[in-house]
Amino acid sequence: MNALNAISLSVALLVGVWCFATLGYLEPKVMTWVTFLTWASFFAAGGGKAGLTKAIAAGFAGALLSALAVWLNGQLGGGVQGVGLLIFCVLLALLGGALVQISKIGLFSFIPGAFIGAASFFGAGAPLDVKLGWVLVSIVAGAVMGLLSERLGQALTTRT
Repeated sequence: MNALNAISLSVALLVGVWCFATLGYLEPKVMTWVTFLTWASFFAAGGGKAGLTKAIAAGFAGALLSALAVWLNGQLGGGVQGVGLLIFCVLLALLGGALVQISKIGLFSFIPGAFIGAASFFGAGAPLDVKLGWVLVSIVAGAVMGLLSERLGQALTTRT
């Protein structure tokens, strides 16, 4: 089987199994949509062990720096109206710059992964509670599913 067909088959099989597990048993804790974002991030980061570590590290950085921005907004009396909106927008601007700047560090050198982590945090409702931990678990799970689908695809390619 050629490589593209093999990876297509492996992703299809694992997506079916993964959706059954997450939607049927693990939601709302493990967020299927976050895992899909990080699954894509794994491939976009080049796959393999480097793609796994970069997708997770950058995703964590994006989510955690976003949580810091939301926390700081609360500490500064920010909100989403009037002067509070200005404070929040300044913090988000600083967040955007920070997500790019951390890419200077090898482990965090995948900018899209950092933005995916930030989007996952905000998409989950910007939780500053236990749900933030579940966002992080979902990021790890998605990257691991990416690695598994890559390895299964390689095995299918090798066998034919």
